[in-house]
Amino acid sequence: MVVGYGGRKVVMDNNDTSYYGRILIKALATYYPDNYYILYSPKREQNKRLTPLYNDESVRVKFPRSYIHNKQLWYTRTGIVKSAKAHGVNTFHGIDDGIPSGFDGSNFPTVFTMTDPLYNSAGNWTNRMLMQRRARKACKIAKRVIALNEVDRQLIIDHYHVNPDNVEVVHPCFFSGCDDSVPPNMYEILREKYHLPEKFVLYKGRMEKDDNIKEALQLIHELRDRKISVVLLGYRTNFFDNVVKNQAHDLHIFHRFKQLDKIHHADLTAVVKMAKAVIIPNTDRMRDNYKILNAQRSGALVICKDTAKAREFGGDGVIYFNSFSDGAEKLSDVLEDEAKRKAILQAAWDNSEKFTGKILADHMIHIYRSVLMHRRLFLK
Repeated sequence: MVVGYGGRKVVMDNNDTSYYGRILIKALATYYPDNYYILYSPKREQNKRLTPLYNDESVRVKFPRSYIHNKQLWYTRTGIVKSAKAHGVNTFHGIDDGIPSGFDGSNFPTVFTMTDPLYNSAGNWTNRMLMQRRARKACKIAKRVIALNEVDRQLIIDHYHVNPDNVEVVHPCFFSGCDDSVPPNMYEILREKYHLPEKFVLYKGRMEKDDNIKEALQLIHELRDRKISVVLLGYRTNFFDNVVKNQAHDLHIFHRFKQLDKIHHADLTAVVKMAKAVIIPNTDRMRDNYKILNAQRSGALVICKDTAKAREFGGDGVIYFNSFSDGAEKLSDVLEDEAKRKAILQAAWDNSEKFTGKILADHMIHIYRSVLMHRRLFLK
């Protein structure tokens, strides 16, 4: 992904599938609509995940001209630099995929964000090494490197040997749909539509071994209230069929166990509000910390694995646990004490005010302007 700022224009690759990129552009287009946010891509196939952004008047999509035969080289070398200059872009921002080598030595203001500094989600070892190699080059080109949290900031400094003065933390924001109101009668409609139990804890995400789903099931098993079920929202995998289901049988909670492939995005906020709690058993990855922000803003009680990243995003509005028995005891205590539950929910709402789209947009625009000003001073 690429983003750039030029007083009037910002650039982003529309191949990006990252959640962070989508909420960033949405926040910028909402709070700074006088700019143009241009999505560059070597391929003309539009990314469906970005389709809602195309309807915004501030967002534009640009492709290489038809006479350019090798469109991938246009995108990775000097072709995109020439296009950016022709469109009046003054600052270029790469997200995860690096910065095209054509910007190296061009004195073009560049910013680079890594949502996963070690690219552990990139797949096999070869892909991870390739992505890290691109990131290392991008860190050398970029005038400013951005991390999404303090843990990742230190990791970038240590692993990529970047000057600490050039690395800045810009927290993401919660999804704007979390603020949508839900009509009172909608809850029962959705309960019948998705066959949801009366009382349940919600898990949303992938169903693989490293998602710690087994620990989540053990926590449900240890809850004092035996009428609380667990709803797993995510597509079935081999790990789910061969391990998770068997564990539910072994723990004798299969009758309190439900799996859903998907819930319509318009219904998701309401379903989250219906849950007794949202459980996040792995918070080492950035994608799981987005869930903390969204669940808190939706008004749900959040219980998650205690890590430095989780503390940074959850603040005092989360129930943290180190073991499933510890988590079950804490969650049981909160669910049985209405005053405690309301206090945590209020702390969660107050904490979510630190992660609004306005704060994200303000911070990013400030960075764009600062690197642009640095270039102008340098040229003088």
